[in-house]
Amino acid sequence: MDSITEGIDAAVSVYDHEDFAAKHLPNLGHDVKDFQVYTWRLINWDELDKKTTSPEFDCGGHKWRILLFPFGNPSLSSSNVVSVYLDHAEHEESPKDWHTCAQLALVISNIHDPTIYTVAHAHHRFSAEASDWGFTRFSELRKLFNIQTGHSRPIIEDKSVDVTVYVRVLEDPTGVLWFEERPQLQAKRESAEESLFLTARVITDDTFASHEGFDLATLDEKNWPQSDLPTFRVSKQLTYSGLKSQVATYFVLPVDKIRLWVLVNRQNKTVRPDAPIPEDCPSLTVEMICNNMAATRKDLCLYLDVITGPCNLYPPPGHIILFLKHFDMSKQTLLGVGKVYVSRDSKVEELHPIINGHMRWTPGVPLSLYEEVKPGMIELMKPKLTFAQSDIQDGDVICFRVELASQELHDFELQGLYSNPIHFYGFLQNRVMIFFRPKHKKPNSNHPEFKLVLSKKHKYDTMCQRAGEYLRHDPMKLRFTTTHMANEAPKAMLQQSLNQSIEDIMGSSYRRTVILYEKLDHRRHHGARLTPR
Repeated sequence: MDSITEGIDAAVSVYDHEDFAAKHLPNLGHDVKDFQVYTWRLINWDELDKKTTSPEFDCGGHKWRILLFPFGNPSLSSSNVVSVYLDHAEHEESPKDWHTCAQLALVISNIHDPTIYTVAHAHHRFSAEASDWGFTRFSELRKLFNIQTGHSRPIIEDKSVDVTVYVRVLEDPTGVLWFEERPQLQAKRESAEESLFLTARVITDDTFASHEGFDLATLDEKNWPQSDLPTFRVSKQLTYSGLKSQVATYFVLPVDKIRLWVLVNRQNKTVRPDAPIPEDCPSLTVEMICNNMAATRKDLCLYLDVITGPCNLYPPPGHIILFLKHFDMSKQTLLGVGKVYVSRDSKVEELHPIINGHMRWTPGVPLSLYEEVKPGMIELMKPKLTFAQSDIQDGDVICFRVELASQELHDFELQGLYSNPIHFYGFLQNRVMIFFRPKHKKPNSNHPEFKLVLSKKHKYDTMCQRAGEYLRHDPMKLRFTTTHMANEAPKAMLQQSLNQSIEDIMGSSYRRTVILYEKLDHRRHHGARLTPR
């Protein structure tokens, strides 16, 4: 489909439009709607911006422009290539479903001799999702600046050059021309990029403080809510010193005051910081770090450890890093409050005064400590054991709550509240967000769209009761319909069932679940057809 050639055979001039098109734009057998050629002269090549665009031109009822990266697309790790594309100039103003099919030939040629050139041709279905097309590796810079075999002069001469685009907009009477090729090409592009780059997500003390759930963040896309983490798309060949510098710059921190810990997937299905990246190996590449320290993860997840004390003894010898979460019974929240370094030989109860000081509580506030062992297993810790005896290691998470008298705990439970983190973790593990919208009406103040946080273990009646409370409508006068996951169209009417859970209603969906509701004039009865309001 795409082809790059150099003009070293028959001497056809770039300006001889008919012959040049016949040579470099093959007939694809489709009717031509319009054909245009546009040439853009560039001077002082070495002074060009890293990304530059030509003036706009018209073809086939659309405005176009040339998009040039004279020193390579930023997605490349090399600056020794030229990237050039044809760009739809008004895609942001066009309707969302616009498209046009076009052949294109992009040419870089000598300004004094238009028979000396490099040309690349392709065809593409331009749309809102793919509004430009061209060549990321159009040519190596050295080939443009040096005289090539068969030529009498270089393509770029006296720092000047012509960039020309031939555009042939084609008729598309069916509206589906090349439609199947687009996802295939996109997948091909993504696959090529995947082999050169990876994504690095960074957990910070701030993201941990806003995380309510298991581990330090929610990373599995099947779980809700997903953690919103700072993300970096980096070359696999970037060195650790380069990565560290990028992270320090982003967070406005001195580079010598941060350490990056690599998170790993443990056998017990937790994802925890395992070890800091060695500071004495700055030439380690991101790919080497990922392969050697996080081999079971397809991306790189890091914890940003900000150093507050001397850097020369960090982490402290013989100490492990632990992450603390506070279960607040009155607020019914479970949030990160920070990290601490403790000696593995110290006792669990020695953490109590550290926590009291961190929380600025009165000294001696009694605490219960729990370990996040694995999803679904939260265990009360024994205060007289050491951390080593408790099998606590780097990156483990400890949750604490203030101890209360039995009567106070009972009062919390009578209000339907969680009195200990073990049960609250169970709720967090099963919580989901359900979106509700009216089935037959456009959303308005009387029939709003809304969302509820529920547990997958809740039954149909609980969902009905909560929806009724939100809508201020008798729950027995509500009727619900499930939707198709792909397009959220109505699927099946829900029948009242004592044993049907939210998990049953959601089915295989773990992303967005939408349920349609109707307000009825009369209380629903099993099997009865009632008139919606």
